[in-house]
Amino acid sequence: MSSQAGRAEPAQYPKTFTACFSVVAESDPNTLSRVLEPFTKRGLMPSHVYAMRVAERGDAMHIDLQLAGCDAETSWRLANDLRGLHLVQTVLTSEKRMAEPV
Repeated sequence: MSSQAGRAEPAQYPKTFTACFSVVAESDPNTLSRVLEPFTKRGLMPSHVYAMRVAERGDAMHIDLQLAGCDAETSWRLANDLRGLHLVQTVLTSEKRMAEPV
């Protein structure tokens, strides 16, 4: 397609991306396995997992997960499943995409 009157064409993003999940949950021996459960139920393996106990008494955990090759629906379903876990307090999501060459 050609651009009209100097207008740039809209960017065509790939349908898959790296889905990023930032989870804050109660610190419990079962927390990490419960947070990973929605992934394993779908046969998915996160490409990145980082977990850390925080706060003075270690009563919370911050867990960052990334899933490469994810689509929007899978990302949305995983985030909703994570939000439904009773130990989870907060779930933030973002998408990481490769930059297109200019």
